[in-house]
Amino acid sequence: MKISKIQPQTRNKNRCSIYIDGEFRFGLTNDLVVKYNLNAGDEITDEEIKNILLQEEKVKIRSRAYKILHYRERSIKELKHRLLHIGFDQLLVDEVIDDFVSDKTLDDDRFARAFVNDYTNLKPKGNRFIYHELIKKGISKEVITELISGRDEKELIKNFIQKKLSNFNKTNLKERQKMIRRLLNHGFTPGIVYEIINERSQEL
Repeated sequence: MKISKIQPQTRNKNRCSIYIDGEFRFGLTNDLVVKYNLNAGDEITDEEIKNILLQEEKVKIRSRAYKILHYRERSIKELKHRLLHIGFDQLLVDEVIDDFVSDKTLDDDRFARAFVNDYTNLKPKGNRFIYHELIKKGISKEVITELISGRDEKELIKNFIQKKLSNFNKTNLKERQKMIRRLLNHGFTPGIVYEIINERSQEL
C-alpha cells in the first residue's frame, strides 16, 4: 500500500487527511504525521497503520483528560473512571494514566492534600466526610489517616457553630438536636459533636 496524499483538513489546521492508494483512510494530527515521518509516496503496511491509529487514539484520550482536569484536579481513580465511562479503550487509558502519573500531571497525594485543605478552610467538613469521600476517590487509608490526624476537628466544629448555627437556641432540646444533625450531616465525628454540644449547653 502507498500513501497517495496527505492533505491538511480545512476545519482543523492541526490535522491531516491521509489517503492510501487514492482513497481517504483516516485523519491524523500533524504531530503524528511528523513523528512517523509520513510522506506522500511512502509505502505503508496494515501493521504500521494500526500502530499509528493507536497513537492517534491516545492523543484523543490525553486531550479529553486535559479538558477534564482543566475544571479541577482529579484523583487517579476519578480520571480513569471518567475516561472509561466515555468509552475509551481500557489498555490505552491505562497507558495515558501511567504517563500522567510519571510526569506528575496526576498525583494522589497532592490531590488529597488539596481536597483536605478545601474542606478545612473553604467549605468546612468533618473527618468522617473527608475519609469516606477520599476512599471513594481511591486514596489510600494510610494517606487519609495521616492528613486528617493534623486537623483540629474540635476547633472546626466550634467555628462552624459560630458561623452557621449561631441562631439556634442551645437550651432548647429540639434546637440542640437540629444542631447535632447539621453537624453530623457535615461529616463531623459524632463523639466530638456531642462533646462540644454538651459543653456549650452546660455553659448556658
